Amino acid sequence: MAMAAAADAGNETDNGEISGRLNLRPFREVRTLWLDLTRALPGAALYHRDSWIELLSRSYGLSLWLATLHQGDRVTAGCVFARASLSRRFVALSFSDSCPPLAAEPDAARQLLTALAAGKVRRSYEIRGFGRVPGWETVECFVDWQLSLDRPLKRIESGLANNFRRNLRRAAHQAITIERGCGPDVLRRFYALQLESRRRLGLPPQPWRFFKCAQEIFGADGNMEVWIARENGEDAASAVFLRDGEVVYYKWGARRSISRSFANHLLFWNAIEEFAPRARMLDLGRADVRNSGLMRFKSELGAVSVALPCCFYPRAPAQVSAEVLTGTRATLAKIWSRLPVSATRMAGAMLYRFLS
Repeated sequence: MAMAAAADAGNETDNGEISGRLNLRPFREVRTLWLDLTRALPGAALYHRDSWIELLSRSYGLSLWLATLHQGDRVTAGCVFARASLSRRFVALSFSDSCPPLAAEPDAARQLLTALAAGKVRRSYEIRGFGRVPGWETVECFVDWQLSLDRPLKRIESGLANNFRRNLRRAAHQAITIERGCGPDVLRRFYALQLESRRRLGLPPQPWRFFKCAQEIFGADGNMEVWIARENGEDAASAVFLRDGEVVYYKWGARRSISRSFANHLLFWNAIEEFAPRARMLDLGRADVRNSGLMRFKSELGAVSVALPCCFYPRAPAQVSAEVLTGTRATLAKIWSRLPVSATRMAGAMLYRFLS
């Protein structure tokens, strides 16, 4: 791969133990370079795409940066970061399950992280989906769940757990219907369930503008679908899917607390039936291994878990997962779960961008 290096302006490191030169530049200055890297280097996925980065930028006004490692006139590795508003930590990438460096050579990504740690300006970093680099602390409490769709539907169905099959049979005897679309009405119905679910979990909800931007960016190309399961005439469960090439991502989901789980099971099986003929894989997203309920549900779908390490420099914070809260955060979550939905919506609109 031959690619022109970025201008030498900006923060650089030239360390004798590091093979290459590091540049850390504002993303707006080198956006074209990152687009070239996502096309040329292996491993690019949804969270590396310009569409996803635009969604985060438009919704939250994040300060975005691009770190690149150069060998002469070649870029051998690159990683996009958002600068966290409160901690000033550089995160690859905020509000994303995984955004590891893209690299032209097997060792180039590790060299990039070594160069970041050796930088003249002391910073802290978090990289999701990459780990085990000397000098960095790796946390391994997350996995990504993936369901292969490039096989006959009968084989996919045979991989369902017995409990999942039972719930599908029960759903067949209930007044459950499935709807899908991407218009404003169905998106608002999903958001109403999302507000309720996030409050129940004791977590701030994403602001409405985030989902509206997602609709505008991904929906315009037919790469976003909102699915809703209705039980006895009321919205009971919902899911939002984004498509990136041959991979469909289950990105956000919500359900009513009083709803039977059957509606959610039927929704996901209907989605699998729909996506299987036209996608290679359904990515069910990240889960904390300590979140037994979420782990069980994704496992019962027949999905396979893939380790998703996160690495931190110089060290990991005390709390790395919103799925398993302890101490002060657990107390705040209990308080949050008792607030009116209208209050959580307003607070989420103001605070969510700081929770990267």
